[in-house]
Amino acid sequence: MPKISVFIFLCVSCQVIAQPYIDIAKINYSYSPAKGLNHKSNPLKANLISIGVNLPLELKKGGDAFIINPFFDHDQGRIATNDFHVMSQGLFLGFLKRNLFEHWDITTAFIVRRNKDVDSKLDHDWQYGGIILTTWRKNNTVSLKLGLYFNKEFFGNYFIPLAGIDWKISPKNNLFGVLPGNLVLEHKINQRFYCGFSFRALTNSYRLRQTVDPCLSGDCSARNYLRVDDNQLGAFADFYVYKKFVLTAESGSTILRRYRFGLKGNTINNNTDYKNDNYYFRLGLSYRIRFR
Repeated sequence: MPKISVFIFLCVSCQVIAQPYIDIAKINYSYSPAKGLNHKSNPLKANLISIGVNLPLELKKGGDAFIINPFFDHDQGRIATNDFHVMSQGLFLGFLKRNLFEHWDITTAFIVRRNKDVDSKLDHDWQYGGIILTTWRKNNTVSLKLGLYFNKEFFGNYFIPLAGIDWKISPKNNLFGVLPGNLVLEHKINQRFYCGFSFRALTNSYRLRQTVDPCLSGDCSARNYLRVDDNQLGAFADFYVYKKFVLTAESGSTILRRYRFGLKGNTINNNTDYKNDNYYFRLGLSYRIRFR
């Protein structure tokens, strides 16, 4: 599945101030086979490995906190007759201010990442962005969120309004997430087993090496890129294999998945607009601390 995306950044801030748990360290592997559900579409195959570390550093217990999240992702696959082999590495630096006003928290963050071809030495492959997310705590069981995400993608400036929830429905059921990034419905079976449904939306772009002379288009500064847009809806199961170590298995389907190639500053060529949905499978191992 396509990697690193708006989703991962929304998850980071969500984990610190919204979710019933936080994954201090995690590694995930995702796979989507080539034969799509729509046989008239171009075949698309993707393999993703992602590694991340979340370090919330509280200034005082239950108070303000810094959020440090280094990450690395490696994505490889094939789109029709085009192979891709890209990576993303970066850092999320955030600050959580609790009780800015009564019942209100706010999270701000700066994000820097490098998205590019794995085997190429490229210029202009850095991206910069940020998040501002406010949280209103209605009571001990419900919190609502509003905010804005920005990133300087290779296809242009990208703004997304955010809306989220953290709802302890019952002692065994939680609904949490920040849309359009992610939304999770979690059910507790016992102390070691959890299951539920998850939705995530992914948007990302990667700097690619030049395959044609950009000056032929009249813009010698034009740069190739791959844009990924995807939505994933699936069911998951979490198993606490040993104390705080959690094994996750997830399976579902992509929705309205699109891979597109383009030149920076130019309209994306419709001839390289690949639409293809299919099943995906995901395995993960995390070191997790639960709050409830």
